[in-house]
Amino acid sequence: MDEQFKKIVKLNNKEYKSWIENQEWYQTINLNNGLKTSGKFNTLSRLNWLNKFNFSKKTVLDIGCNSGQYSFFAKKAGAKKVMGIDVNEKRIYQAKMLALNEELDVDFNIAGIEKVPTYGKFDVVICIAVVTEVENVLGALRAIRDATIKTAIIEMDLARPLLYLSSHKHWWKKDLNVSRLSRVAEMHRHKHAGWVIHPSLEMVCEIFGKEFEMSFFGKGLRYFKIVFNRK
Repeated sequence: MDEQFKKIVKLNNKEYKSWIENQEWYQTINLNNGLKTSGKFNTLSRLNWLNKFNFSKKTVLDIGCNSGQYSFFAKKAGAKKVMGIDVNEKRIYQAKMLALNEELDVDFNIAGIEKVPTYGKFDVVICIAVVTEVENVLGALRAIRDATIKTAIIEMDLARPLLYLSSHKHWWKKDLNVSRLSRVAEMHRHKHAGWVIHPSLEMVCEIFGKEFEMSFFGKGLRYFKIVFNRK
């Protein structure tokens, strides 16, 4: 076990405040007693979006949970079970420390999106700004689909090419009902994941299939907001 995980303990108010101040944070998380993590991103707009969903008595999986902000939000909103996963051990350590000291029953695990099938199915799956940053984007989307009982909440980037191509030989005939999106995708260089695919919205919808209804909410904090609800 990593040394930092041995230090997941209940702290008194002074120790807890000092620990928070000495950590490097990515997410800005409002905590009890007026405490707050000094994150790089103000994600209030995402919390406002999540507030539109019903988490009461739901099971929730937060993929790429970072230090646990959205997991904590779901738990406070009445979710009966919340699990957060992330590949970053430091962020999971922070999330576990916050959960213990904020007295929030959330299960955090070190795992990548490829491990999602091992955790079973959840009423709600949250995946914010993660799919875009993994090499196997299409596999990640399938993993989210298969883990979702009812609702998948996703923020990801999409292909936005200037020219659309189709496999149909008469794609250029405007009077025909021919999709020009069926083979659209872009390759982007990501600083952590190398070359990754940015699929079109149509490709994402095809992966989720006819069992899901898609709602597109436009640009989010970083990427595009998409929700899939099982019919």
